[in-house]
Amino acid sequence: MTTIGNIEHLVDKLCATVSSLRTERDQLRAQVDELKSKFAEKDLELIRTGKENQRTLEVLEREKLTLQKEKNQIEGQLKAIYDRISTLMPELSGTLSGAGGERSARG
Repeated sequence: MTTIGNIEHLVDKLCATVSSLRTERDQLRAQVDELKSKFAEKDLELIRTGKENQRTLEVLEREKLTLQKEKNQIEGQLKAIYDRISTLMPELSGTLSGAGGERSARG
């Protein structure tokens, strides 16, 4: 009878272990699902941030091009004014060209 009692005790322990393992498995599956969900959210956030950064970069590049065009226009206008002054007042062209040379060296 002791062997039957030992077997019943062993079966009870095995059932408890299996039950415990099933509970742990279910908890781990829930954690995995939760982590997958968080990962998906972070992945979407990363994609959104990347797109946002790309848009910002494109805007900055457009602004840079616009500013470069404006700079070129202003420089062209200044040159036209200088040329006009030089034509109207040739005696000042030597004085102004010296100042213009300094500006070009700095710019």
